[in-house]
This record gives sequence, structure tokens and C-alpha cells, in this order.
Amino acid sequence: MQRVARNVSSERAPRVPAVEERPRILIVDDRKENLLATERVLRSLDAAIFKAMSGNEALSLMLRHRFAVVLLDVQMPEMDGFETAMLMQEQESVRGTPIIFVTAISKEEKYATQAAEIGVVDYVFKPINPEILKSKVKVYLDIYVQREQILRLNVVLRESNEELERFAYICSHDMQEPVRMMNSYAGLLAEQSSGALSEKGEKCLRFIIDNAQRMQKMIQDILTFSRVGREEIKVERVDCNRIVEETLGEFEGIIAERGAHIVCGALPILETNLTLMRVLFQNLIGNALKFQNGNAVAEVRIEAVEQGDLWHFSVCDNGIGIDPAFHDQIFAVFQRLHRKEEYPGTGIGLSTCRKLIRLCGGNIWFESALGQGYTFHFALPRRRQ
Repeated sequence: MQRVARNVSSERAPRVPAVEERPRILIVDDRKENLLATERVLRSLDAAIFKAMSGNEALSLMLRHRFAVVLLDVQMPEMDGFETAMLMQEQESVRGTPIIFVTAISKEEKYATQAAEIGVVDYVFKPINPEILKSKVKVYLDIYVQREQILRLNVVLRESNEELERFAYICSHDMQEPVRMMNSYAGLLAEQSSGALSEKGEKCLRFIIDNAQRMQKMIQDILTFSRVGREEIKVERVDCNRIVEETLGEFEGIIAERGAHIVCGALPILETNLTLMRVLFQNLIGNALKFQNGNAVAEVRIEAVEQGDLWHFSVCDNGIGIDPAFHDQIFAVFQRLHRKEEYPGTGIGLSTCRKLIRLCGGNIWFESALGQGYTFHFALPRRRQ
């Protein structure tokens, strides 16, 4: 375990978010006395104030700084407020910055329509009411600050998640070999000591073997989950009928043992990820066969229909279903709704399915009621994007 800890600590630690900068306000007016008067009104706000006396100067400042809001005089020589606002929206780096027109012209419909088309969010009419101006500007400052906080938190959260997945990958990778050896030697001991151990000793040995095998399965599932998103998603032509046929072959013993009835409609050939489709059908069909009431005959129906630019798949069964109270937990990693003695598993399969399918531009959801089986749905793009 010490070696694993050293490996993880040597990796890049989550980036500390940058120190918060004060939001910036840009005031644009061709008259210096108006700039100073507006600055005086807004000085009490927690913001850095920049001033420009022309449209060109304003555009230059916007290319060098990010602003929370722009107060733009409409009636300026050479380049008026409408033209300046349009040029601002043409620059991708500044597009979407809220613009408030400061104007003496009436708010006629033709002006309001033109302003809305170029992204103007509000008006302040001259002569300026200081309290109205401050309240309008403060709204956009608050929105800007909240958005920046969310963006910073998202960066920290994403990097923390990457760190956790990297840790899971290293741990599970390094744990494979000792668990494999434990399972191998326990199996060898069972063969060589057949009949030599007491009933209690044989019971303990079976317990070791069962748990070693369960640990191997869990480690493999963790590795699969941690690899999702770390490796490039390869897109190719995938015959879903063939994938289902191969998957049913893997479950042939369980299907025969339970007399399960499987119905599969015609499935499409998609441009998608081969691993994704295998993981999806292995988990969804496997769960449909596993989560059954006692010795009930499992009935599983697999279908796909084309819906616009998507293929909508469904895997439906007649099993135990899921209590609506637990619907929000079903895709959580390591989440199990039953004891392992009742229904074995690691609680990672559906989490891996959702993670993979979202990376491929799709979505997964389900419908169920306790005791009435469930239907898992997933949708994937019909063509490669």
C-alpha cells in the first residue's frame, strides 16, 4: 500500500483555484463628464471600473479584459452604440457580455427590437437615476460572480474526480496480482487436500475461494470503470445483432438453467464504440436474467426503434423490479440494493454503462415498479457526429 500511496502523491495535485478577481465594469461615453459621473455612482460597488470614450476604444479594452457588464452610450460620433454593440457580439471572446444601453432616445419599438437583436439586455435613460443604475448593474455583477464561482468549482470537481479515478486505477491494477495468487493457491490447496480437511476446514477454504473470486470480479469492474474517459473513444461500425448474439452465448448456461425466454427484434448497425455496446448488453441482459423471483422463468425482450437522429433501444424483463424510492441510486457507483448473498455483483456495472454512453453522446434511463420488472432504455446517435 505504501508504493501505491507514493505513486498517487507523485501525480499532479488538483489545481488550486485562482484568487478571485473583482468583476469589471466598462463605461462607454464620448463625453468625459458623463464617464466621471457614472463612475462616481458605481464606485461603491465591489468592481473595477474601466472607461472608454469611443466605440473603438471600448472594443480594444474588451479584447484585453473580461467584463461583467458594459454600459454603452447610444449617441456617440463616428461609431454609435448600436454599431459598437454589433461589433462586440461579432467577437467570439466577448460575445454574450451583458450590454446596457445608456440613452436619451425614446424606447420606441423599432429601437427596442434592434437592441434585442444585437444582445442588449437593458436600458438606462438619461438623466440617470443613480439608484436605478446601481441596482441594474449590481444584478449583472452578482450573476457574473456566481457564474465564475461555479466555473471554478467545476474545475476543482473535475480534477478531483480525475484524481480519484487515477487512484482507483492504480490501486485496482496493483491489487490484481496478489488476489490472483491468493485465488490460485487456494484452488491448488483445495485440490491437494481433498478429503484431508475437516468439514470446518473445507468450509473455510471455500469461503476463501469465493471471496477471492468476488474480489477479482470487483477489481476488474473498477479497472473498467476507471478506464472510461481515460482512453480515446474509438468509433466504428458495430452490428448490434452480433453483439447481442455473442452476449447471449456468454449467458447460455444461465439461460438454459432457468429456461429463460429471450426475444430480440432487428437491431441496427451503428457507428459507435464496440466496447460500449458490449458493456451495455452484458450488463442489461445479465441483470435481466439475474434479478428474478426465485425459480421464475425469465422473459427478456430487446428492441430498437429509429427516432430522428437517434436509435432508441430498450431491454425489458419480468423480474423483481426496483422500488421507486431507490430510482435515484441505481446508477451510483458501488450502489447495491440487495445483499450479495441474494444477488451477487459489485454495483459498478450500471455506473460504467452510463459513463460510457454519455461519452458517446447518448443517454440511459429506466422505468420500473417493485415486483413488475423493469425496462432499461438507452439512446445513441444514429450517425457519427
